[in-house]
Amino acid sequence: MIDDNKALRWHKGMSRLDIEEQPTFEDLELLAEVSQLLTLRDLDNVLQKVISLTSKAVGASRASLFLHKGDQVDWDHILVTRNLSRDESINVVKQVLSEGLAGWVYRNRKATIVEDTEKDKRWLTFPDDTSKTRSALCVPFILNNEVLAVVTLAHPEPQHFTPYHLRLVTIIANQATVAIRNAQLFSKLETQQRQLQAFLQAIPDVLLVLNKSGQVLMVNNAAVRLIGENNQDALLNRQLKEFAAIDDVFASIDEIIYKDSGEDDIEEWAFTVRSERRQQDFQVTISVWKEQEQIGGYVVVMHDITTLRDLNRFKDEMLRVASHDLRSPLSLIVGYVDIIGLDLPEDSPIQQYLDVVRRSTERMNNLLDDLLRVERVRSSPLELQEEIDIAKLVRVVLVNMRPSAEAKKQRLNSDVQLDNAPKFIADAVLIRQSMENLISNAIKYTPEGGEISVKAYIENERFYFTVTDTGIGIPQEHLSHIFESFYRVPHKTASAEKGTGLGLSLVKNVIERHDGEVWVTSEEGQGSTFGFWLPLKRKV
Repeated sequence: MIDDNKALRWHKGMSRLDIEEQPTFEDLELLAEVSQLLTLRDLDNVLQKVISLTSKAVGASRASLFLHKGDQVDWDHILVTRNLSRDESINVVKQVLSEGLAGWVYRNRKATIVEDTEKDKRWLTFPDDTSKTRSALCVPFILNNEVLAVVTLAHPEPQHFTPYHLRLVTIIANQATVAIRNAQLFSKLETQQRQLQAFLQAIPDVLLVLNKSGQVLMVNNAAVRLIGENNQDALLNRQLKEFAAIDDVFASIDEIIYKDSGEDDIEEWAFTVRSERRQQDFQVTISVWKEQEQIGGYVVVMHDITTLRDLNRFKDEMLRVASHDLRSPLSLIVGYVDIIGLDLPEDSPIQQYLDVVRRSTERMNNLLDDLLRVERVRSSPLELQEEIDIAKLVRVVLVNMRPSAEAKKQRLNSDVQLDNAPKFIADAVLIRQSMENLISNAIKYTPEGGEISVKAYIENERFYFTVTDTGIGIPQEHLSHIFESFYRVPHKTASAEKGTGLGLSLVKNVIERHDGEVWVTSEEGQGSTFGFWLPLKRKV
């Protein structure tokens, strides 16, 4: 910044420059000092420097600068040399931008000089302003056709500012504009970084950002707690494999990163691990981040699923109780009911009561069977996978289900277009059960004399299987829940139909385990169509 003596020499020489219009050594010094603004990153510091340089350059007694964000004033960056509070400054700026000189310059995107404020209507005089202003100079800071700021310089004498001053401040503005925009961007970047850091530290999941060699670049507090260090600095720049010795959960992560060459186009891995040291279960997701289309590193997120795993273990225990401890008393009930029935006359009314008990226990047994079957599908690996002849499997299903349809005098139609269908890998037993469940469901909810149509075909590398009936249909509001466990559609005409509400849930689980998809369309009173597709080539 130029000192006061230098500024005085400068202004004495400027009367000569107004005639000669040749830059002096002081001018060049000023421009060199303005260029140094580009090295500043603090926005408030840049604005203060701009005010100081422009004021001393033209000998202004007062100055103000308003920064803009788009079409709005940046109220956090209003600089005035008057001793005003923040609220007073905002009120003054609003009025000046609406009716005053700075507003005129902003709207017209044009610098101007007011030679005498008493003769120019663009100048506003405030009653509480004790300082005297008779001339003013106002310049916009424009970048890419956007006004970033407006600076106003004032002097107590009329006709103080000259065209030379205007050109000089315009040159300063042109260079300072870039510095202001750089500082704005830097300030925005810093704000975003602080927000990101606050977010990362607030999330409960363990987070690690690694470079491609497994070196730790960033961690959050949850990671610090898991590893057992006191602060984040103790983890930065260390190799992930160092933590494998502390907790075995990191061994699996390090193995994936070590083996990843980037040649197989895999950009995300998901798996579960358990920390025996902490007695915690985690769902781990590893994602690749890239630099210039090359692997830059990895983002590791570890979500604590210990509570879910504990609930799952509790559920397994309850299923064990259901499969063993409940079956024994049910068997005893059925046994004693049969014994009681043997001791009663066949025409005894008590026989009817015993039949009710038999049906209820049978229904309970069926419910237990369905529960265990659904759970096996959900949690067990597909161990019985083999190449299946889908055309043969569909024919077996139709043969198995035809007697049930004939028992209700229903017509079971089939449109099987599976000639030369390729074999594909699947669990034949589960797929057969799924097809039979859909047909059985159609038979159950289609009245006597109705019609059921089964269609099977290959299209777009997928096997499609659909079952359409002329049954009672399903109201639209229930379609989104129809595949949920234990969900049964309340329907007056179907009140006599008994079921557990697990059949369609079982189908959905089987098909999704095979990377397929189920769907249903229906219209109440007109019938329904249930279907699914399976990929001919399974995902690895």
